[in-house]
Amino acid sequence: MRKKSEERRQAIIDVAAELFNEIGFDRASMAEISARLGGSKATLYNYFSSKEEIFLQVMKQQAGMQFESLFAILGESGKGDTRTTLKLFANKYLHLVLSTEVIAIRRLLYYNAERSDLGCMYYENGPKRGWLAIADFMKRAMAKGDLREADPWLTGIQFRALVEAEWVEGRILGVITSVPPAKVRESVERSLDAFFRIYGV
Repeated sequence: MRKKSEERRQAIIDVAAELFNEIGFDRASMAEISARLGGSKATLYNYFSSKEEIFLQVMKQQAGMQFESLFAILGESGKGDTRTTLKLFANKYLHLVLSTEVIAIRRLLYYNAERSDLGCMYYENGPKRGWLAIADFMKRAMAKGDLREADPWLTGIQFRALVEAEWVEGRILGVITSVPPAKVRESVERSLDAFFRIYGV
């Protein structure tokens, strides 16, 4: 019975993902999801309390595991110095956040941020957790003497801004349509140079 319940829950997520990709979060409804699923809205609410909750599960499924693997880089020790670790992280981070799937998610989130609690729910369950991890990494790097003493959270946020600076806005707006790995690597080196001018010792 439990297996059947899990299969039903996954079916809801799969159908919702297709619908969100087709018509967007705003136009999608619980009624439409249940209709495509072939069941009632009451059944849907047995598994999820809202459309927002389903969307968060869709995001977690599409990109969650990749982000967990990404931030795990910061927790590994003995893999090199602070710059080497940040370089590896930044390259993988850009590859992920500039992907078609993640860009589509961010567009939906920005568009719907004022219309629902979706933005806050996403932030608490995703970015905030990730950037707490990078703040912890910055704190450890400061303790080792690899970075100057500063607010670890602010340091992490500024690192993110530098890494994203050449890419994210243009990608979200559709100005940048391709992401050549060589160009990403070059931009990462520039962002690291700038970061270590600010926080290096």
